[in-house]
Amino acid sequence: MGLTRVDVVVALACVALVLAQAAVLNAGGRERSKKEVCMANLRMLTAAWKAYADDNSGKLVNGGQPWSNISKPTEPYWYTPLPPVPVTDEVGTFPTTRFDWDLTLPYAERVSLLKRGALYGYVQNLDIYRCPEADKITHRSYIISTAMNGAWTAMGGECFPVSRVAKNTAQIVKPDEKIVFLDEKIITPDAFMFPALVTCQLVDKLNVTHENGSNFAFADGHAEYHQWECPSTITWALGGNPPVVSDTCFRTKDRAWLQNAIWGD
Repeated sequence: MGLTRVDVVVALACVALVLAQAAVLNAGGRERSKKEVCMANLRMLTAAWKAYADDNSGKLVNGGQPWSNISKPTEPYWYTPLPPVPVTDEVGTFPTTRFDWDLTLPYAERVSLLKRGALYGYVQNLDIYRCPEADKITHRSYIISTAMNGAWTAMGGECFPVSRVAKNTAQIVKPDEKIVFLDEKIITPDAFMFPALVTCQLVDKLNVTHENGSNFAFADGHAEYHQWECPSTITWALGGNPPVVSDTCFRTKDRAWLQNAIWGD
């Protein structure tokens, strides 16, 4: 009996982890070692992401919200819309959805929700969902780009052009230049949202713990480390105010790189 696609991806995960451990021993520094493990995780998640698309006629896994109809079949890669949970407040009892990014939930429940995501069957290893540099409270630190079927249907307009969101691999232009996964220090309740225009407000902060840089995975399967050039980028990522439009360094360097890697043609 031959190997299934899931068997192959899981086997690759084992190889990736072995190589990451080797990097820990030979990287020449603790921080660099963590960066290499993070990169290996991203490559593995992207392999699972590509395998899911191959198994579903090229359709991209939903990285936004459980009630989205952006792609079918769709089961979000990191949470599940079922079953609804009765919640009672001063108004009454109503059904709601549990999300793995809700840090008020017990850790075990968040992990359970993660395991019901669309990609876990391909990965089957919780460690791959989390960068070693992530905050200890979070069980997952990787999220999908807005432009890779990660947009929330409630969004839109010129800042988040839903019409430009890829729903199928055939719609991805220059896959070697388009971000699929990126790393956050602590998980947020959405896909990675970076607006298409310079004048639009920034949303998600980056993880810059890797020597003032961040790790990304791209649609062709490779992972890449990118070091930021502008002090305002680091300040924002560490909890400061977002860079202003008049910040020439951010506008022409760091933001320009991100915008092209997410929305560029």
